[in-house]
Order: sequence, then C-alpha cells, then structure tokens
Amino acid sequence: MNRILGKIEGEEGGPLIIFVGGLHGNEIAGVKAISNVFETLRHQNVPVKGKIVGISGNLSALRQYSRYVDFDLNRCWDPAFISSLKSGNSGWQNAVESQEALSLMTALEKESQGDYRKRIFVDLHTTSSDNGNFIIIPEDEADNHVVKVLKLPIVVDLDKYLQGTLLKFMHDLGFLSFAFEGGLIGSDHALNLHTAGIWELLKACEAVTSEHVNGFSSYDKITADFSKNLPHLVTVKYRHWVEDGNFFKMKPGYHNFQEIRKGEILAHDRSGDIKATCDGLIFMPLYQDFGNDGFFIVDIIDRT
Repeated sequence: MNRILGKIEGEEGGPLIIFVGGLHGNEIAGVKAISNVFETLRHQNVPVKGKIVGISGNLSALRQYSRYVDFDLNRCWDPAFISSLKSGNSGWQNAVESQEALSLMTALEKESQGDYRKRIFVDLHTTSSDNGNFIIIPEDEADNHVVKVLKLPIVVDLDKYLQGTLLKFMHDLGFLSFAFEGGLIGSDHALNLHTAGIWELLKACEAVTSEHVNGFSSYDKITADFSKNLPHLVTVKYRHWVEDGNFFKMKPGYHNFQEIRKGEILAHDRSGDIKATCDGLIFMPLYQDFGNDGFFIVDIIDRT
C-alpha cells in the first residue's frame, strides 16, 4: 500500500482537500472509500477544481490490521513530539509510529504547498460500537456548511480531552479540520457511508459539480434510516480514562448516543464496577483491546 492513495490537481481557483484513512490500522473503511472515489474520478474523467489528495495513515498498522504497533498515531501530534521528531532527538525515534508520523507529516507538508482559497482536512475513522456515525470538530468550526452537509451528529469539545490528534494539528495549520466517523469497524455500512460522504464533501467544497457526480452518491438514502433519531450537536461532559493493565471491560450492548443515568454500571475493571458520573448519552464505548478512552458521556446542545 502506498502512502499517497490518489492525487488530482485540477483547475485553479478551487480548494485543497486532503483525506486521510487508516490512521488506526484496523479501520480500513476510510482507505477503501478514498481509493473508490479516486478510481471513479479517474475512470469517469470527472472535472476537478483545485486539488484533491488521499493519504494512508499508519501503513505498518494497516498491514497488521491493528490499531497501532507501538503507540497510537492519533494521539502524538503535540508540538513537543513534532519538534523532537523533526530534530531526530525523540526518545521514541525507533518506534514504528515515530517513523510513520515523520513520513505522514512530510507527505502532508508537501501536499499542502500552494495557494488555495479553502483548505479542508478530513480524517476518516470507524468505531468499535454501533451508531458510530458522527463528526468530531473543534467548536469554532462546528457551524461550517461543509460539515453540515454530512447531516451527522456533531461532537464539539472532544479535542480538549483527546490530546495530540491529527485533526487538531491540521486545524492549527489553518485547515477546516474534522474527523468523519463512518460507523462500526469492518462494516459495509461504514465503507458505503464514507464513500458517499466523500462525494458530498467534494460537492460542498465545490471541487466537483453535482452534474458530474450525482450518479455516484446515494448519501441521503444511506443516512435516512439512522440520522433522524440522532442529536444534531453534542458536547462532552465526562471522559473515562483507562490505565494500562486495568483490565477494563465495557458492559455489552451499549452504542453511541444511548441514554444513560447517573449511577448506572457501564463497565468493570480491576477495582470493580465503573458507574456513570452523570446523566447523558454514552459516546464511543470501548469494545476493543487497544485504547485508553473507555467511554465518554455527552450532553445534547441541539436535537435538530
């Protein structure tokens, strides 16, 4: 698998749009969706305005179908790590993800060169629980029309809890930057939603026109069955951090945006029961072996 999944430089005056898939190696739907869209763009000779780039995230982890090898590639993008990585003084220099981060950063810097009226970065992910269809974005960008075109729940403030994410790194570089969560890991639904969603984003950013691509996307049909029952905008109230070796295990049956009550037993670890600290909606319950974010509790800001 190549780092660059696809690149098309079209007419001047359009946006720069960068899609990244597989930042976590067990989340391959994004990689497949990006590849699908580029194959269609080329095969159908679709006119493009601006520049569209598709990039693979963690190549080493993708080959192993594992979330990561040595450490999480979506939790390392803080200024200190980036500085040490560039200088070659990182204590993690020999770690697999250090080399992946350096290669990925080099590709992002190279493809970001040039003068564009808009810069958009989309990080494609899937989750370990059902109803994993949502957008994660810094609060100051939550009202952007490009994000709203996906018609999915928008989660704000999560960047305050998840340190070192690539989307925050790209946001600080001046991109409209967000994570597009497509659903359950390994599901056909996630692949279909990501593929159709990319077409919607390309249209919303005016990189392609509807007349050339409307036949390639059935996004409204895909979202119709589940989006009507999901909140529009939520904010994070609580995060449960999982210490390594704590034997954290989520109780079965929870899915994203399911209502929970204060005191409800949500999980167990070596210390015993883990109860909800407040009323709200459970978010991103951890149903895989890797990861330190056991679950979040979110609150609805806007239902419609």
